[in-house]
Amino acid sequence: MVSRSNRAIVAVLALGHGVTDLYANFLPALLPVFQSKFGLSKTLIGVVIFAVSTSGSLFQVLYGYLGDRWGKRFFLVPGPAIAAIFMCLIAMSPSFSVLLILLIIGGMGVSAFHPHAASSVGDIASGRRGFGLSIFMTGGTIGFAAGPLIAAALISSIGPFRMPVASVFGIITSLLLYKYVLADEKRHIARKSIKILDVIRPNLGPLSLLSMIVIFRATVSIVFTNFMPILMHERELSLVMGGGIVSLFLLSIGFGTLLGGYLYDRISRRKLLVFSLLLSSPLLYTLVAAEGPMLVIFLVLSGLALGCPNTVPLAFAQELMPEGASTASSIMMGFSWGIAGVLAMLFGVMIDRFFGSNVAPGMSIAAFLPVLAAILALLLPRNTIPIV
Repeated sequence: MVSRSNRAIVAVLALGHGVTDLYANFLPALLPVFQSKFGLSKTLIGVVIFAVSTSGSLFQVLYGYLGDRWGKRFFLVPGPAIAAIFMCLIAMSPSFSVLLILLIIGGMGVSAFHPHAASSVGDIASGRRGFGLSIFMTGGTIGFAAGPLIAAALISSIGPFRMPVASVFGIITSLLLYKYVLADEKRHIARKSIKILDVIRPNLGPLSLLSMIVIFRATVSIVFTNFMPILMHERELSLVMGGGIVSLFLLSIGFGTLLGGYLYDRISRRKLLVFSLLLSSPLLYTLVAAEGPMLVIFLVLSGLALGCPNTVPLAFAQELMPEGASTASSIMMGFSWGIAGVLAMLFGVMIDRFFGSNVAPGMSIAAFLPVLAAILALLLPRNTIPIV
């Protein structure tokens, strides 16, 4: 059982995750604006997605390793504030190069927060790790879902030059993390001399499979999140409507994540991975062509299915590497999502080259990636999965 004080800490960390990811996902709703302002091709849009994914994900591996050695406070606390300030500045970008710089710095704030917050939740809720992490990840997904809608509403109502005012919520979140989370953790932090290869080597096989599962699942999530507003724009829907559709999709993923975390401690994790991934592919494929009420229905269903396996690789990796939980979290949440960002960039190149900038065929191809992830889940050795 988790104590009341620890439940409160999990709640603050989930709030921090939601706020951080809210700012992290300002970009998709603004992509049509940047596309018009800077004359971006789908390939350059892919480069933008790559820059965000790399800085917001791949740096997590470095931060996770350093946090396991030096303590989490240097990374966890400032993350939301850095993400908020720089992601609110992107709307003011005078050039494509400045846009990339702001996105990279904002992404570094996102990277600093994630692995240490996830490992803290795993430690606190170790008795019900799956459910605790699902609450944490659902907080992030809800924030991620709200990001495009809020960004579109802000730029439509107050304009790009007043958007930095909205960074105040990230700054307040960093102060809350300092007061309520790290004030209790500081006396428990000690320097650790962790040899990262010694921690990873015994678990390299399962970690590699889990990482590949996350990569395929994350790629389809990134592709749909970033190209959905453009697809809606091509269908002559408004910027706010496009942001709202992405938000509904991501909110559905959040509820799917919560459901998957609840099931994590109760049923076969292999079945949870395989069935939810296999179910998500036909739903996503149908979503691309759906319109009207059917669009809403398939948005919700595909999001729920895609969200269900979200917690499993992260919780499982932490269980495999309890002495290096931040490093394990960074591999699942950082490295894997960074590689997914590279694959998403390649989808942008593919759309430009083969489909005449029509995003629908590329999204339809991406819809089959969860099938590959499900096949990899079947290869996980049974003796490493606690509930089979």
